[in-house]
Parts: sequence; structure tokens; C-alpha cells
Amino acid sequence: MAQKKGQPPPLPPSLPNGWPSPSPDDLLERPLRIIQINRPQTYSFITNFIRTSKYTLYTFVPKFLAITFHPRKKMANVYFFIIACMQMIPLITNTHGIPTVFLPLSFVVFVDGIFAALEDLARHAADDRANASLTDSIENGKSKQAEWSTVRVGDFLKIKNREVIPADIVILAVKEKTQIPEGRAYVETKSLDGETNLKMRRALKCTYLRIKEDADTLNIGEGKIEMEHPNKLIDSFKGTFSLVGQEKEVIDPNNVLLRGCTLRNVDWVIGIVVNTGQDTKIMMSNTESPVKLSSLEQRINVEIKRVVMYLGAVCFTGAMGSFVWKHNKMLDAWYLRWTEADAEDPTQNLHDYNATGEFLLSAIVQFFYYFLLMANFVPVSLYVSMSTVKYFQAKFIEDDLEIYHAETDTPTKVRTMALNEELGQISHVFSDKTGTLTCNIMDFRKCTVNGVSYGKGITEIGRAAFMLQGEDVPDDVLAGEMLSREHAEMHKQPHVNFYDQSIRFDLVGAKTEEQAEALQDFFTVLALCHSVIPEHDEETGEVHLSASSPDDEALVCGAKFFGFDFIDRKQGNATLKLSTGEEKTYQILEMIEFNSTRKRMSVVVKKDDVIELYSKGADTVMIPRLKGNQEKLLGSTCEHMTEYAKEGLRTLMICKRTLDKDWFEKWHKDFKAASANLTEIEKRLMGKSNKIDLLAEDLEKDLRLLGASAIEDKLQDGVPACIADLANAGIKIWVLTGDKVETAINIAVACRLLHPEEYMEQIIITAEDDDEFDKNKLKDKLIENIREFENDVKEAGSPDLIKPRALVIDGPALIVGMDAEVQPYLLRFTQCCKAVVGCRVSPDQKRQMVNMVKTKVRGVKTLAIGDGANDVAMIQAAHVGIGISGQEGMQAVNASDYAIAQFKYLRRLLLVHGRWNYRRMSRLVCYIFYKNIVMAIVQFWYAFQTGFSGQKFYFEGGIQLFNIAYTCFPIMLLGVFDKDVDEKIILKYPQLYNNGIRDAFFNSGVFFNWILAGTFESVIISIFPLYALDNTSKPGAQGGDGLLPSLWMFGATSFSLVVLVTNFKLLMNQYTFPWFSIVVWLLSVGSWFLSAWGMTSVLIMDFDGYGVYVELMQNQSYWLCLLLVCVFLGGRDFFFKGYQRAFRPQLHHVLQEIDKFNLDSLDNIQIPLPPQPHMYMKENLADLPEHVEESENLELLQIVRRATRTASDMFHIPKGLGFAFDASDMQTVMEERNIVLGRSAVKHNKSRMSAIIFGKSTSPTNASFVDRPGTMIGKKSFGEGIAFWDDDDELSGEEEDDEEETSAGKESTIMGSLGMAGLFVSKLMGAVDDDKSDDKSDDKIDSKREATKSEGSSNRESVGSGRWSMGF
Repeated sequence: MAQKKGQPPPLPPSLPNGWPSPSPDDLLERPLRIIQINRPQTYSFITNFIRTSKYTLYTFVPKFLAITFHPRKKMANVYFFIIACMQMIPLITNTHGIPTVFLPLSFVVFVDGIFAALEDLARHAADDRANASLTDSIENGKSKQAEWSTVRVGDFLKIKNREVIPADIVILAVKEKTQIPEGRAYVETKSLDGETNLKMRRALKCTYLRIKEDADTLNIGEGKIEMEHPNKLIDSFKGTFSLVGQEKEVIDPNNVLLRGCTLRNVDWVIGIVVNTGQDTKIMMSNTESPVKLSSLEQRINVEIKRVVMYLGAVCFTGAMGSFVWKHNKMLDAWYLRWTEADAEDPTQNLHDYNATGEFLLSAIVQFFYYFLLMANFVPVSLYVSMSTVKYFQAKFIEDDLEIYHAETDTPTKVRTMALNEELGQISHVFSDKTGTLTCNIMDFRKCTVNGVSYGKGITEIGRAAFMLQGEDVPDDVLAGEMLSREHAEMHKQPHVNFYDQSIRFDLVGAKTEEQAEALQDFFTVLALCHSVIPEHDEETGEVHLSASSPDDEALVCGAKFFGFDFIDRKQGNATLKLSTGEEKTYQILEMIEFNSTRKRMSVVVKKDDVIELYSKGADTVMIPRLKGNQEKLLGSTCEHMTEYAKEGLRTLMICKRTLDKDWFEKWHKDFKAASANLTEIEKRLMGKSNKIDLLAEDLEKDLRLLGASAIEDKLQDGVPACIADLANAGIKIWVLTGDKVETAINIAVACRLLHPEEYMEQIIITAEDDDEFDKNKLKDKLIENIREFENDVKEAGSPDLIKPRALVIDGPALIVGMDAEVQPYLLRFTQCCKAVVGCRVSPDQKRQMVNMVKTKVRGVKTLAIGDGANDVAMIQAAHVGIGISGQEGMQAVNASDYAIAQFKYLRRLLLVHGRWNYRRMSRLVCYIFYKNIVMAIVQFWYAFQTGFSGQKFYFEGGIQLFNIAYTCFPIMLLGVFDKDVDEKIILKYPQLYNNGIRDAFFNSGVFFNWILAGTFESVIISIFPLYALDNTSKPGAQGGDGLLPSLWMFGATSFSLVVLVTNFKLLMNQYTFPWFSIVVWLLSVGSWFLSAWGMTSVLIMDFDGYGVYVELMQNQSYWLCLLLVCVFLGGRDFFFKGYQRAFRPQLHHVLQEIDKFNLDSLDNIQIPLPPQPHMYMKENLADLPEHVEESENLELLQIVRRATRTASDMFHIPKGLGFAFDASDMQTVMEERNIVLGRSAVKHNKSRMSAIIFGKSTSPTNASFVDRPGTMIGKKSFGEGIAFWDDDDELSGEEEDDEEETSAGKESTIMGSLGMAGLFVSKLMGAVDDDKSDDKSDDKIDSKREATKSEGSSNRESVGSGRWSMGF
């Protein structure tokens, strides 16, 4: 744009070219962001206007359509868009060139657009509120209100108490509540980092004494700020502040207030804006959560491709039928030629007629014509139905009072409703501990001072420790716990649960003066060494503590409980009020704060000209800093700390040091200089050696040990029961925490995650105190434990009969375990464990562990749950992320897919809502495809009567309304309300959840059983009306008038049957029938009859079908045809379901009857855990050293030993020389084999097994003639041959629910015969030999098979239903 005359030239942008990824040359050209103070800016900056919405008024349509028709996300929409385009091609159109599919497609897209718009409108509203918020802006020394969106870089802002910061600002001045200014302000950063504690910030030293009011912003003069370019590092800020005629002052993170934080504890703050809008750190940190799709939605895209392939096969068949028909009939049907022919002599010029070319071209055209005719194979209403159902499912989850926390008024929040059904398929739960399993509300429980332990009672975790050792809790300990609770209730001191009268006497010198002095020093350190901020309520006079961590708050409250009350912090002083009423003031000279690297905190205080250092921290960092000659005290203190850790208490070592005044002054001068040095600050941020940390090390040495504190983080209510139920459901639970190994183990026992040694073997791998620990040592230990596990399985015969394993591993060992060479073995061993506990793990290690299981193991669905900002990476990495609205703010919640208030709510969220939603969505998807295929393929069968012409015989209006009106609403109600089992039964028998882990409700087997059922029913629906209506119309037939029914009458009858049969099918697969569901069902079915009568009664609406339905409704044969077909097809499902309930009941069938008939006598029924899902490593693992040959032979020995076991109620010996076991035992054998050999061994096994197992089974086995080794084998029912039961087949899905009951041939059983025992074993051993040489010919194996058939034919034995048998 040309510059206007007299207008100043535009300013260059403040950011380098190519931002945010500038080249080195561009960055060198503009290395710093320069902001002018009290003078015009030399660079342009973006405004403070923010937008977090996805769309604007102008971009909504193009962006939404790009997402809606994305082939990887909404494949069905792309499919129908192509169909609509094809409908406009004159050569193949069956709608007169009108794209009729656009009508339902537009409706679907419109509804999706409404959901997207409603979701985005909420973001727009939030953006508008933020941009229109008001703040005080200072211009020319005067304050005025301005909207946030008008704030510019370089503006002076005045932020008042409890106001939200509108932009990133550097603090220039603070109006404090104290008389002497110190330039201190406090902010709440909950919206930024998720932490609820207050953090202290400081004004620049060169300005905070010069600015007392608004006008003083002009008096500071001109200057500039040189700083780093905008970034998302919220704990980092590098820059300098310089005024004309003054030295530069370093700006560090403590001088900056970030947008989104809340100002607290001061009257106002005046600052200068340095970052606005999208350049602020909070906006740059707001990375979008990863887009997550449920596994069901991902599988839908796969099944759509298969359905389209099925459609292509049908179209190809129709095209070939047309080719053949025309080839045979074209001479007679000369009028169908594309080239002109003489009507009087069709054979004229026949030699010039290119029949083959025309037939082929006609077949190609016919293929696409059929494609359009049956385009409804893929349902157009699929996505809108799923979205609608998930929306209401989410509402029911949010409105569930059972997972609503009344104390904090926190309901469960659904943030990603697309994952509703994924909640029903979770196989692994990864949980944080602090704030997730525990309350994150700390109580001061015990302490050790000068070698003396104080504090009675025991925690829940301490009880678990006694249980772990097989001991009872002593009576005096239990009595002490009761007194402790009574004492805490009596005194009502927050964050203190302590009882031990001896400490009161020792404080006044009852034991010794030395002990009294040590106790006084101990509690003085607790009262002063912290970052707690006292907030004074001017109305009530009360003091509220705001701590940087709940541990600090508990320690300060503990000091108050013993008479050392921290009451104020101002003017560089801290004031304590003693129990005597005396107030003591300590001057705070320096404070070195706690961080995850230092793991300690120190404060230097001055009292009566004595300078002392007070320190507290983890024992691992404090012990090396102690002065000598304290071995005895250190030994007793460490012993007490170990005892506290066994109770799950969090311990800190408390120390002090008296400092020489001259030495400290020199040290302090050096420390301040280093803290103001930008180079040293940058080194420290990058984790490099720096003077700041070196000087801190110099200060924190030669410490005198005072003792240690122990605080309790209580378990949340219901956590043990929740974890026990999740484990019974088949879910593996991993707890990842930063605690010590002993603490983590005891907490896991208290949560029922781990069990005592006599019930569970704990494998503990730690590297923290092992200097020789390396990857080879870890690898050897893992291999040793894997072998031990396999040997135990070998001896017991089943993994369920051995002592379960649990892995406890610490962070340093996990770093080694993530090595590419070791990781496969670590992963393999974790799959052998019932539980995994990670100790001393970092946030990134949590993410790595989740990713390891998620990406390396097939069949898993991971869930991560946490409550703090350090859990965000783990939450976002998992398939489903759960955030807990706890004490650590909302960062985890904001990054999560679902938010709950308590860990115990996870039980109901998964077992009840998750299972219901997974089953409902599975049924919904299968049914929608089923009904569409029934409707579409009927026209293909009719083509056999019309010379494969592709003539459609449905009303076009009926086709378009089929998915919108006739079948849409009943299935959506099922998806929202249907319950196969009541919630109280699900919670009582959590084993029901295991079906979801195994994908039993939606897999390829279940899906295509529905497709095959629809294909079979479509044949009946197509053929039956042709003969029923035709015969009743002939002369002589009762009511016959001699007029043949038209094709439109046939079509209307078939379409009526499609509507009725598909809706009756839904009823047969529904368990609950609320009144409104029945009403909607009747309205949906009735709408067809009403609309059919209306469409055919008005000529303009349907020319072809005008008057057809009115006439058809008067035909008695029409109604009889509807009745007979519905009874026949409905009866088939009815009787098969009855057969299944009577002879092959599933677990939910049994539980339904228990609930229905109130069988209280069965309350103690023991429901076995269903087979575990087949979860195996995606990558082939290297075989364990010197273990492969033994494993290969072990497979066969194990099968024989397993089969010949008789000491079990699950087995019976049939009459004669034989043995039997049922299908569940076969599943167990397969699982054992996979544990022993691993999946990789199976893939390399090329030989066949030649043994034959005979017997009878009423359960489906997917019998097939395959060359897959290592799977159980048998003979087909009353026939000859070898059949394998392949563990990769979708057996679990076919056995689980009623979807699979629709396909034909499922009642087939496997029978066979077997010869002598020697032959059986020799054939098996021969199979092993074949593994070593792959050159065995198939002919040789077949000859062995035939020999086995002839030798075993005389030994055939019939065995009872549901049993597999082997005969010798």
C-alpha cells in the first residue's frame, strides 16, 4: 500500500524476519527486543487483542468444510460428496442428473456445523470478555481506564489488588501495606502453571523508591528495555532496564508479572508493558491439546474401506451379469444397443456391429450405475448420529451425582466427548500419587529431634506396612492413633495431627537443657525457613497462610502448634509469636529457594547480632553437607526417618549453621553480584556450572543436624476399593511418583495395588545408591526375572496359579531402562506384572513410560490421571487423559479429556459409563451399517429379475428419508439410554469390564456378522414379495383381479419390510425400554407408512409411484407378506437368543437373571475373570539368551501336561481312553504359550502340527484350515481334516454379545478322531523338528495327516457339550 503524503513511514516489526524460526543472519540483525521508555517506539508491536477461537465469521465456512471433508477424519462425508458428483453424470445417473444425496449430506453437515459453531461461540464469548476487560492505563502522568485490547507495548499500567494482569509487565513500583517500602508484590499463578500458592515478585530497585503515584512515571525520565524475544518459558526472562544517566539493571523473572496472573496482598503495582497479545508467555504456552480419536472411530475408517470393497464386489457382479445378459439377449433386445439398428430387421448390418466393445463399455457404465444405486452401503447419517449420541452421553456423565463432589461443588467435566467409548476399553492406568491417590493436604504427624522420636499413632500406610510383613499392629500404637485423632479434633489446628505429651515437657527442659534447646532451634527453623506468606484479613483480623507448597504450610502450622507462631513478614523481617506471648523479630538477610535440582531450601537470619543459616531438605542432599562428629545422631535420625517412610510420611532433614559476620558479608556481596549477572543466570537456567550455585554450596556446608520432620499426605477416600475393582476388571495399574522406594511401596500396599510377600512377589530395581548400575546389569536382572516367571508358569501350568509379580523401579534405573537395547526386556517383563510402581520419576519419565506401553504393545488403551502441572505430559501422551481438580490448580484439568474431583470416581467413570458407552456406540455403529446394507442391497437382488438393468424400485423420497426419519431416532435413544446390566451389578462384578479391554463388542468379526446378517435378510426381503404379490394378483386367486403388480408395488413392499425388519432388529438388541423409546419407535415406523401414502398421493412429489401405495394398502397380501417376513426373520433372532441364554449363557446373561429374580442367595457367587486380551509387542523382541530351544519344547510339553491334568473341577475324564478340557482352558494354554515363546517365535515357525483333537463344542471356534502353528487343533464336525483355532482370530468378539448371533453357520462344531497316544506325541514332536527345517513338503505332512485319520477312525468318542477332548 502506498504511503500517504505527510504520514510517517511504518515502523519495522520488532521480531526478526522469519519468526518464529528466524535464520541465524536474521537473528543476528535483530538479536533483542527493544522497548522505549517515555519516548516514541522505534519498532512496531502486535496489539493486545487475543483470539483463541478456531473460526471467524469469514473463515468458518472454508475451515469447517476442510475439516468436514477431510479424508482421514470424515471419510464417509468424502464418500458421499463423490457420490453426489457422480449422480450428475448423465451416463450413469439414476436420479435424472439431480444430486439427491446432497439433501441428507447437507443435513448432516449442517448439524455438525451447529455443534462446531456452538463450541466455538463459547471461545468467542471468552475472548470478547477478556478483550473488553478494563485496566488502568497511565498516560501523561494521569490514570484512565482502558480496555485490554487497547493496551500497547511501552504503556504504563496500574494493577490493583486482586486484579488480573492484562499483559506481561515489568514491575516499577509497588504500594505495599507496610510503612517502609520493599518493592514486594505477590501473585497467584494458577491460570499459568496450575499452582494455587502465592509467589513473591519484586519491583526494579532503580524505580520502586522513585514512583509513589501515577505522575511519577514521567519523573523517571527516558530510557529503554533490552530483552529477549517472546517465548513460552514462564520461568525465564532475560533483559536489562536502563534510564538515561543511570546504570543498567538486570530484569529477572522475579521482576515480571505475566498475563493471566492475579495480583495479591498489595494495594497496587505500576509496571511497563513488554509483551502483548499473542506474544505474552501464557498465549505462547497455550499449545493445543493433541487431537485424539477413539479406537472405535479409527476402526470405523478401516471398516468403511472394507464395506466399499464389498460394494465394489457387488457392483462388479452386477456389471458382469449385465454383460452376460446382453451378450445372450442383445439380438432380441436390439433396442438396447447404443448404436442404431433397423427395427424391421435388427440383424441388418450385424457384421458392422462391435458387440464385444459395446458390451464391455456398457458393463463399465453399469458398474458405476450400480455404485450409485447402492451408494447407501455407507450410512450418510453415521457421524451426525455418533456426535449427537456422544453429546448426550457427555451430559449424563456430567450430571451424574455419584461422581459429583459436593464439598467443593465440582462435577465431572467432559472435555473431549469423542472419547466416551474409549473409557470402556482401558487396559492400563497410569496414576500420579500426590494429589491423585492422596489428598495433597499435609498434616504434621511426627518428628525426630536430637535423636529422640516424637509422635504417637500410625497412618493407613503404616498399617499396610505391618500387613506387608505379616504382623499385627501393636495395641499401644493403635491406642496412640486414637489419642492423636482426638487431640487433633480437640485443638482444631489445621494441618496438624500430632499426639505425644512428652514433647511438651521436653520443650521446657524436663529431659535436659540440651534437648530443650534442640527442640527450640528445630521449631524455629520450621517457623522461619519457608516461603509462606501471611495474609491479614482486615475485617476479621485473622491470618491466612498462603504457601508455595502444602509441605511448607504443614511445617509452619506444626511450629505454631508447639508455640512458634509465624505471624508476619514485612520490611525484610519475619516475626514469631511464642507461646508465652512474646514476639521475636528476625531479620531475613538472604533466602535461597527450593527447586527440583537443589532439593533443599535455606534462609539466613540475623537476631541479636548473631547470623545463622537455617536449612531443610531431602536427606540425600543434606547428609553430604553435614559437619563431622555427628555419626551417632545421624544414625538415629536416619533410622527414625526410615520408620516414618514406611508409614508413608514425607520427611525433611532440619539443620542450622552459625555464620561468621565478616565471612558472611563478603559472601553476601559475591552472591548478590552473581545473582545480578546475566551470564551466570543463563548458565543456571541451562543447568551448567555457575557462580550462583557454587556460592550457595559454599554457604550450605558444615551444617549441624537438628532432626527431621514427618508429614502425612492422606489417601483419598475410596482409593483402595477403586484400585481393587479396577484390577478385578482386568486393568493394569501403574503408579508413578517422586517418593522414596519404601514410601511408594507402602502407599501401593495401602491402595491394594501391591500385596504382602506371601501373596505377591515384588521385584525392586533401584539404581540410586548403586554406582555400578548400568544397562547390562539391568538387562541381566530383567532376563533373570523373566526366566523365573516362565519357569514358575511351566511348573504350575498356568499364570493364574503362580504368585503374581509386581515391579518397583526408581527413576535412575528407568533412565537406563529406556535405552533402546534394554527397553524391550523392560517392556516384556512389565507385561508379566500385575502392577508397576515407579519411584523418583520425573514428569518426562512419566510420559516416556506411557508412550512405551502405548506405542510398543498392541491392543492396549492407556489412561493417565494426575492433578498437577507435572502430569500434563503424561496426560496428553495417553489415549485418555484424566485431570483431578485438586490442590495444585487447573493445569492438569485444562490439558485433560475428562476432569473429576476424586480418584475414586474413576471406578464409576470407567466401569459404568465407560462400559455402557462402549457397548452402546459399538451397537450403534454396527446397526447403522447393517440397516443401510439391508436397504441398499435389496435392489441388487431385484436386478436378477430385470436382466441386471439396475432398475431401482424404491421411491426416491423413501431413500432420502430412510436415515433421517425412519431409522434414525430409535438407535440414537439406544445409544444414550440402553443398559444391558444395571449399574449396581456392574460395580459388584467388575469383571464385566474385561469385554471392553478385549474389543469384544466391536471388532471385525462382530462387524461383519452384522453385514452378513443384513445380506441374508435382504435376500428374503427382496424375493418374498415378488412371489407373494404376484400369486395373489393372478386370475383365480382369492381377491385376484388379474392385474399384475407393478415394480413400484414390489419396491414399496420391500421397502416397507426394510423399515420394519431393521426396526424390529433394533428391538431384539435392546435391553431397556423406557416409554419414550417405545413412542419414538412407533413414530419412526409409522412415519414411513404416513410419508409413503403422502408421497404417492401427490403427482408432483413422485411421478413414478403416483397412486401406488394407496392401492397397495388395500391389498391384503401386502399386509400378510409384512407379517410373515417379520415373523420369520424376527423369529430367527428370537430363537437363537433363547438358545444362547439356555445353553451358552454369557456372564451378563447370568447377572441379568440374578438381578431380575433377586437371587440374593447368589450374593457370594464367584465370577471368574474373563480371558485377558491378547496384548503383545509390536516389535519382535530378541529371544532371551540360551532360552529358545527350551521354549520350543516347552510349548508341546505344556500342552500335553495341561490336557492330562485331572485334579481340577474344570476337567473331566470321558469314558474310554481320552481326556477333555473346555474352551477357556484352551485360551489359557494359548496365553501361556505366548508368555513363554513370545509372539516373535510364532512368526518364525513355518511347520504344521499334524495331531488331531476330537470332541464336540457348542462355542464358536473360527475353525479354518490354516497353516498357522502353535494353536490348538481339531477336526471339523462329522468331517475330515485338520482345523486350527487361531488366537489371532476375533474369537472374543464373536462369543461376547448378541451382534455375532446374526450370522449363519455359527452353530458348527468341531469333531474329529485321534489314534494312539504314541502317535499323538510323535506327531507333536515331529512338528517341533519341523520348526528347525522349513523344507518339509506339504505333501509329506498331508500324508501323515491321512495316516492319522485312518488310524484314529475307530477310536472316535462322543464327549459332553462344551468340552474339547483328546483320545489316545
